[in-house]
Amino acid sequence: MNHTLKLTLQRVEGAVIRTLGLIERRGFAVTAINTASDESSPHLELTLQISSAERSAETLARHVEKLFDVRHVDLVAAGTPAVRMKESVAC
Repeated sequence: MNHTLKLTLQRVEGAVIRTLGLIERRGFAVTAINTASDESSPHLELTLQISSAERSAETLARHVEKLFDVRHVDLVAAGTPAVRMKESVAC
């Protein structure tokens, strides 16, 4: 099944590669990536299209939200509204 993850990451070295590595280690294939950022913003908006035949995207979203540099996670299944998983504030 195909899903969309909308992430907000801290703009720090290695944040994107750690996130992508976790997603692939959990058995998901990344089929599309879109990024958006403002040079003055400390955050990076990342939209990922992911697919897996047998894995739970909700479980993946919970794993991704535990990464230190992840500030926000939205999980969007095909044809459904976004589900907000995490909103945090850096200390």
